[in-house]
This record gives sequence, structure tokens and C-alpha cells, in this order.
Amino acid sequence: MDKAFLEQMKKKVAAELCSKEIEVLSFWKAEIEKILLKKTESLASLQLDLRELITRMENRIKTAKRQLDL
Repeated sequence: MDKAFLEQMKKKVAAELCSKEIEVLSFWKAEIEKILLKKTESLASLQLDLRELITRMENRIKTAKRQLDL
């Protein structure tokens, strides 16, 4: 294969990966901001919200890993 073509493809893949990473990070940042803006009555309610967020993140990680195995 042509070296220029391979280099172009590497750059394209790197740019796409970076774009996807920004998209994912923006989503989770927005979710954390929602928790921050929420008026929590106590530390326990804040901890519950954070646990729910962690559970959602763990579920997403499991789903992504399953997709890699396909």
C-alpha cells in the first residue's frame, strides 16, 4: 500500500477517535452537571445520585465491551 494513503487513513482514524471521545466526555460531563445543579437535601441524596451515575457508567462500559467481543 501507498505510504501516503496509510498516513492519511491513520490521521482520519485518529480524528474520528478524538471526535468520539469528545462526544462521550461531553455526555458524561453534562450528566455530572445535572447532578451539581440539582438541589440535594443531604449528603446521602448526593451520594445516591452519584451511585446511580456510576451504575449507568458501569452498564455502558459492559455494553461497549460486549460489542467489542462480537
